[in-house]
Amino acid sequence: MTASTLVDTKILEAYADALKALVTALGWQIDPVRLHADLQTIASVTRRDRLGASAGLIDELARTVEVRLLTTKVNIERTVVPFR
Repeated sequence: MTASTLVDTKILEAYADALKALVTALGWQIDPVRLHADLQTIASVTRRDRLGASAGLIDELARTVEVRLLTTKVNIERTVVPFR
């Protein structure tokens, strides 16, 4: 793996992590069940349009909502203070 490939991989991981944080924060503000269902629907449409990489990322975001907000196995410390 070249140095530029490693950097590119780290950048993509950072984007994915940032998107996961955003869907988690959104799920705290809105209905996480609806957010999860909407993300699954969007992933299905994206997959049908043959955009596999995008569908995979959206699926991963739906799984993030499921794991972080819809299961009782994971307890997230909510230290973020929402803007008022």
